Amino acid sequence: MVIGAGAVGVACAHYLLEEGFGVTLIDRGEVGRGCSYANAGLICPAHSEALPGPGIVAEGLRALLRRDGPFTIRPRAGPSLAPWLLRFWRHTPEPIYRRSTEALVALSRLSFELYEELVRAGVASFGYRRGPLLAASRSPEWRREAEAVVGEVRSLGFEGRVLEREELLELEPALAPDHRGGYLLEDQGSGDSYRYVRSVAEHARSRGAEVLERTPVRRILVRRGRAAAALAGDPPREIAADLVVLAAGAWSPALARDLGLRLPIQPATGYSTTIPAPEGGPRHPVIVGDSRVIVLPLEGRIRFAGTLELAGFRRGPDPVRQRAVVRAGLSALREPPPVREAEPWFGFRPLMPDDLPAIGWAPGVEGALVATGHGTLGFTQGPATGKLVAELAAGKPPSLDLSPFRPDRF
Repeated sequence: MVIGAGAVGVACAHYLLEEGFGVTLIDRGEVGRGCSYANAGLICPAHSEALPGPGIVAEGLRALLRRDGPFTIRPRAGPSLAPWLLRFWRHTPEPIYRRSTEALVALSRLSFELYEELVRAGVASFGYRRGPLLAASRSPEWRREAEAVVGEVRSLGFEGRVLEREELLELEPALAPDHRGGYLLEDQGSGDSYRYVRSVAEHARSRGAEVLERTPVRRILVRRGRAAAALAGDPPREIAADLVVLAAGAWSPALARDLGLRLPIQPATGYSTTIPAPEGGPRHPVIVGDSRVIVLPLEGRIRFAGTLELAGFRRGPDPVRQRAVVRAGLSALREPPPVREAEPWFGFRPLMPDDLPAIGWAPGVEGALVATGHGTLGFTQGPATGKLVAELAAGKPPSLDLSPFRPDRF
């Protein structure tokens, strides 16, 4: 049984089927309608650096003064946020940042390889593109900032280069001409995350997986030290399982407590708006300056996505932040298109204090695996997480060292 049918959950279901397991995939809503529905759509191993790092606290404090900035904390985030922020701060020193980033990059690299296999095998169909990821800046400090990013990605084994204004606009003519420069990261990926999740779930269903939508899991039932069933649905009913995989994203902590496990996950709100693609729209995904908004070309559409907001499980979007994302995306383009037939969206990304996901066996409970807490990298790292979970379930050595991702590390 896999709880959660987002980018991580459907990958767990797929690879468990590959290992010969029978699979029931359960989601509280519709498959793919959570955090995977309209995110930034990047598959970006080169941009998998850990969020807590040197200078991030000062940067975050400056951003807090702006409600429409790339990062904010709202009072409704609740009392659990203070200890979470303390843990976050403890992971900002350079040596810890380096270790965390190396672990994240290794997970993302494995996923990148697996995406190629999934597309070639016809398991996933989602408008997958492989090519450069661009960043465009109007800042007077653009060169220093670009050189720092390029130096970082090269140290991690990726190719990148600084782009002068002329080269940037030649590569992406849709960008506004007042950009001063930017950088390019070679050989990254992108696609429609919702289509990805739906296609993998449908493939799993065609191979015999049972897919239960609109079936919220109330509890994981543990009997004699083993995860034995889930209490799910309305009215609740028991669904038996020999193996339970917890991949419920930002909703994982409550169910993890049934396993005796504390997962310090904060729901980090992200925003996007998707509109019909304009004539002469962008050909490549672009990171827009200080706003860090992503401009993502999709088939027949264009998406503006970004921001990181710690505000708990808010009931509705913050209109100021929603508008800020659209404004940043439109201003990046030479000819901003009209915002018509717009589809606004917001969702909750499961963020751990060290920005590392929790992947592995739940300690003290047999038959329970954890696969959650991927923050902003769930789409990038979903396939690798699914493969690792299936390897553990099958008793095989995992493809990566999982010690940095231990679910009980806090």
